[in-house]
Amino acid sequence: MKPLFAIVTLLVALPTVPFASLPEPTIAAAPETVISSDRLEMENDGEKAFFLFSDNVKLTGNNLMVTCDRLEIHADRTGDLEANVGQIGSIRQILALGNVTISQEGRVARAGRAEVLPGQDKIVLTENPIVTDTQGTVSGESITFFRGDRRAIVEGGATGPARVVLPAMPNLGFGDEVEEPEPTGTPVEPEPPSNPQEDAADATVDRP
Repeated sequence: MKPLFAIVTLLVALPTVPFASLPEPTIAAAPETVISSDRLEMENDGEKAFFLFSDNVKLTGNNLMVTCDRLEIHADRTGDLEANVGQIGSIRQILALGNVTISQEGRVARAGRAEVLPGQDKIVLTENPIVTDTQGTVSGESITFFRGDRRAIVEGGATGPARVVLPAMPNLGFGDEVEEPEPTGTPVEPEPPSNPQEDAADATVDRP
């Protein structure tokens, strides 16, 4: 279904380079972040802005796609504070609720709630979060990702322990029974035990 109300594009301003500076390698600009939904509500109190997207919410960006039932954006206002909408400044919080799916190249995360905190460079997944990539699957009470640190914290709780499912490991042979080799050649029968009395009689010499 096409959006009935609006599509909001969030742009991050890049610092300008002085004209006299030395030329630098050309870097492709990151694609815009676009959010669409069937319904959009906007509020502002002069200093802060609030956006509420609902029904068929979809966010697309740089190697990122998010779908959910409801998306809230809390941001600061810039520009003319008397304007009805104004310009979006720094984003303080992004909150995705209901059937949240976050897809990136090689990774898919699902949860009932996802909170993005740009000021802390972290994303917190709760309400039965599960993350799957080519290395395995991670689940727990909550999963926290830290931007740029290549690390995550998985915590267990009432819904169950922190759990990781990895690909099958190769058979290393521990615990396997070792078969004894079969004997080769003609078996040698053991000699019968000797009788001391018979041995003594055989050793007696008749005297003339």
